[in-house]
Amino acid sequence: MLKALFQAIDEKAEAQIEKIREEQDEEISALSRDYDKKREQKYRKAKDALLAHSQQEVNEARKAFELKARFSVERAKRRILEEAYQAALLKVEQFNESDFRKLIERAVNALPKGLSGEAKAGKKTASVLRALLTGRQITVSGDLAEEGFVLITPNMEIDMRFSQLLNQSREKTDPKVLDILFA
Repeated sequence: MLKALFQAIDEKAEAQIEKIREEQDEEISALSRDYDKKREQKYRKAKDALLAHSQQEVNEARKAFELKARFSVERAKRRILEEAYQAALLKVEQFNESDFRKLIERAVNALPKGLSGEAKAGKKTASVLRALLTGRQITVSGDLAEEGFVLITPNMEIDMRFSQLLNQSREKTDPKVLDILFA
């Protein structure tokens, strides 16, 4: 009977030990699941942060590219516009004598009356200008490097060079010309 008692105690101890092992295994499994869950959350959070950062870099690169492209297009438009104005200036300078005279006449008629001084003009302009300014107290010299003229009086200077007149009109005409060229 003593043997049976010891055996019962051993069996009870074995059952207790088995129960403790099962509880330990369950706790270890719970801790392992909790660790895996936290590790997965940390991984997902780092992945999301990396993805957000990458997306931000892509967006910034796209914006920089678009801005650079826009500036390139604008530079090209300005270059084409400048070429168009240079071609227009060349065309004006190559007007036949009648049209050229009418242009100079319009410029002279735009001047205030009663001025005296000196008009520095381009070679082609000088001969037309001399004929138009007969009777006025304005001397004409043909030593200007470009066509048109600059009237110099004691009180002011009036720049009627073709290049200057085109530049003055550009502020008004640039948007219209750009619309025509790039519509």
